[in-house]
Amino acid sequence: MCGNNDCEPYRLTADSLPYRRLIAWGRGALAAALLLPALGSAQAWLPNKGTFSTALVISDVLNTQHWLPDGTAFDPGGAHTRSTTYALLASYGLTDRIMLSGSLPYVETKYWGPPSHGGAPGFNADDGDTHGFLTDLRVNIHYQLLEEPVALAPFIGYVIPTNNNYFTKGHAAQGRGLEELLVGFGLGKNLDPWIPRTYAQMKYTYAFVEKVVDMNHDRDNLSVEIGTFITPRWNVAAYGWWQWAHGGIDVPIPQSDPLFPVHDILAADEYVNIGFGTGWAFTPTVTAFATYSHGISGRNGHRVNQGVQFGVSYGFRPRAEAVGVAKQ
Repeated sequence: MCGNNDCEPYRLTADSLPYRRLIAWGRGALAAALLLPALGSAQAWLPNKGTFSTALVISDVLNTQHWLPDGTAFDPGGAHTRSTTYALLASYGLTDRIMLSGSLPYVETKYWGPPSHGGAPGFNADDGDTHGFLTDLRVNIHYQLLEEPVALAPFIGYVIPTNNNYFTKGHAAQGRGLEELLVGFGLGKNLDPWIPRTYAQMKYTYAFVEKVVDMNHDRDNLSVEIGTFITPRWNVAAYGWWQWAHGGIDVPIPQSDPLFPVHDILAADEYVNIGFGTGWAFTPTVTAFATYSHGISGRNGHRVNQGVQFGVSYGFRPRAEAVGVAKQ
């Protein structure tokens, strides 16, 4: 096996060892994917039967601006929030083509600035203290439909709030407290024949969100990743994340509006975020990774002025094999 130095890259063929490992192992090591739609892994290559992987991910997001309905980035007089998420992620290969996955985050938020929403009552999340709660459990089932010429894995998932205590109103809300049905797919391609040690993948999700005051506010999300391996242990990647709203309302709205009590939940939040990341494999099964993200456009929501994420995953590391960077 290659050591810490670069190795002569493989080309993927049906007889190559990386190809066989890709089929056998798939994408056992979860990254930050199931945490938030904005930070997602494609899950295009699924693990072999009996493969278990897990990850602990810590994400810190600073919001100092809001996106107005016309796309203007607005600083609402020093009203800032910070959210820190601690999430446990896990996946299991039920068969060679079916994977189960899930995530459960604990979210801490804090608001500082002038009285929230003009001092309107009910926005207890914005009292200046740090509030932390377990939020939404997410479970998914994935199916490996294709492995060549591209890896394609459709999935269906469900999101359910774990309790009724976390805040859904205010700048420092931890979530929306709603059930969601998710459908989508992961799509991946090894680019090694054209760009050695490089891969591309994407994830698309449509969320059927529980209605509020009989109003639809579904959304769809797209994430794209292009990465390369500098060495067999070290990879870097560039990311893009998009969200589009279907329904919902423009915000802010006046306190006299009947929808004001639920405007945070119904906001037609859209965004485009970009970022970069890196990962280092300490062993064939233990990988540490970090990601930075920044919002470049959006509507009706908080701007990600700075998003930093760190994590450690345990599981097989097939992406390096998929792009042909190691020999045995």
